[in-house]
Amino acid sequence: MAKFNYTGLDKGYSYYNGKIDAISRRRALSILEKKGFLVINIKRDKESIIDKLSKISTISRLDKIFFTRHLYTLIEAGIALDQAIKITAEQATNPKFKSILFDVYQKIQEGKTLHTSLEPYRNSFSHFFINLIKVGEKSGSLEDSLMHLLAQQEKDYDLLTKARGALIYPIIIMLAAIVIVTLMMIFVIPNISDILLQYGVELPWTTKLLIGGSNLIINFGYILIMGIVVLILVFYMLQKNVKVKWYIQKILLRLPVVGKIIQEFNLARFSRAMYAMMKSGVSINEALELSSTVCSNQHYQKAIYSSIEYVHKGVSFNKVLMAYPKLFPPITTRMLEVGEKSGKTDHMFDKIAGFYEKSVINKLTNLSTIIEPVLLLFIGLVVAFVGVSVLTPIWKFAETI
Repeated sequence: MAKFNYTGLDKGYSYYNGKIDAISRRRALSILEKKGFLVINIKRDKESIIDKLSKISTISRLDKIFFTRHLYTLIEAGIALDQAIKITAEQATNPKFKSILFDVYQKIQEGKTLHTSLEPYRNSFSHFFINLIKVGEKSGSLEDSLMHLLAQQEKDYDLLTKARGALIYPIIIMLAAIVIVTLMMIFVIPNISDILLQYGVELPWTTKLLIGGSNLIINFGYILIMGIVVLILVFYMLQKNVKVKWYIQKILLRLPVVGKIIQEFNLARFSRAMYAMMKSGVSINEALELSSTVCSNQHYQKAIYSSIEYVHKGVSFNKVLMAYPKLFPPITTRMLEVGEKSGKTDHMFDKIAGFYEKSVINKLTNLSTIIEPVLLLFIGLVVAFVGVSVLTPIWKFAETI
């Protein structure tokens, strides 16, 4: 199967270029003509290194936000769905994403719905994303579904960006400290230790410890690096295991500060997803099933999914959540109780999402503010330890001269 690039006119006599897979050039022409294309030029595609690399590129959250925003804007402006997809595809900068959107455009021209056209790309578009599109198409309110989906994606992205931003500075500081100390142990300490040992200076325990560490890194550095790599790989593989991941996430939820941030982060994402689903007209049972997938913590996924059976039997959702006090604090269940009694559950989910989004951002900002001086103090102690370990024997040596 070869790939061919072609240019031509589509059914609406709009200029179009794209790619098609076919056994031969004649077969490619035949397929395009059956689809109603007037082919102007077609030639076999010779993949460049960039094209090959683009196949393994990932579709980021920003790509999907770009797609949702542009599609929503174009449909709101009255442009037909297939043309809106085509325009969005032409403006996409990610080669892989562009290819996917052009394929979706062709499927829609063949008469398929948008959610059906997105089905083969579940690795790129989540179950939640595709189903919300499906709800919008079936109810005839695709524009509203896209608007709610866009709001949910942007809030998610904002939360994740803030979380990563809070961790970047401490990680950079720690890596810089490790690199500087390692370079000193490899290049500086050996020279100083040679001079001190040559003159028989009595070394304090701190200097002996430093020299021992330097010898360990120089002589067995490659073993240490391999050991660290193996540990990272083992941890990565274990984390993929459902049972191990369950216990790791359980431990993280019990940590003093980190646990609270994880709790509020999951509650914010879940509430935002529920608001989007319910505003789009989805029943609470289906909304719960789909919204559970946006939670990153398995404990929340299981708790929400298991509540569907009880809600289906007529049990109030807030009462079901009371069975999980460590996951859903009283303020959440009480706000939902008020929402259910007033008939404004969707509005209350919006309020809960906004409350926890602000709370997570504040906690991350405060955590970053606290970590900075602690890290600086830690690095200062490390530098002081190295300085004292190096200078103490030098002073003793100077006194003997």
